[in-house]
Amino acid sequence: MLRMGCAMESNSHEVEILEAAVAGIPRVAEVVASVSLEHRARALEAAESSYRQTVRNLGYEEGPSQSWVSAVMLRLQTEVKDKVSAKQNMLKKLHEELVRADTGPDSNVHDIRETAER
Repeated sequence: MLRMGCAMESNSHEVEILEAAVAGIPRVAEVVASVSLEHRARALEAAESSYRQTVRNLGYEEGPSQSWVSAVMLRLQTEVKDKVSAKQNMLKKLHEELVRADTGPDSNVHDIRETAER
């Protein structure tokens, strides 16, 4: 868990809220990674604003709050990059397989079978 440090006194309910926010990072990263590149920065800004508002609503001071939000955003951005990279790698491999299938020795098997059946 990302911790806010000793300067931030909290009760168990507040800790649960912050833990839930951190636990939700993979899902938020999935959503952010799924939007187009042109909208991704705005999605990250919205997530950061939401995290910042959460710690403000819990009554934490600005300094420790900003440190926590920065740590959460670093983790979120890293996960978004990882998910985008994984998606690009998957698409690249799929494209390579399709090219091989289209140009491979069996690429005309379907056409040959159709001709033979006529």
